[in-house]
Amino acid sequence: MILEVVPPESVGPVRIGMSMAEARGALAAIEGYRPASGQESAAVYESGMSIELEPGPGDTVGAIQVYRPYGPVRVEYEGIDLLRTPAARVVEQLGAITELEDDEGGRSYTAPELLLALWRPFVEDEDPSEEQGHYFQSVLVARPGYYDGPMG
Repeated sequence: MILEVVPPESVGPVRIGMSMAEARGALAAIEGYRPASGQESAAVYESGMSIELEPGPGDTVGAIQVYRPYGPVRVEYEGIDLLRTPAARVVEQLGAITELEDDEGGRSYTAPELLLALWRPFVEDEDPSEEQGHYFQSVLVARPGYYDGPMG
């Protein structure tokens, strides 16, 4: 399965600006869905992927964060598998498309024009067996104004 990232508009069927209720329905429509225990604005999937929704103004979706799957799911932007391609390669490929800002010494990158951010807990670009640091662990897509402060 491929989950298409279209910043700043959507991740798969979940769109920025849709009501939180609509978004919960969209999360349930993604293959392998299992409701997240005790979290109304999150979902987990058989692939190990999880998705969290951050509310925006008027109980709409302000941001969508996808956490790395372990199964055969691709989270893609412009053909780049953001969470299963080594982070150094993602930075190289994404940097050829848009400006990237390096935060936290390579742990986090933001593409301000796209309102897209990538994160990993530490940097390990040499050892692919160290998955937590070799691959980005999450991608966030946000609405315009997200980085301007609380509620944009």
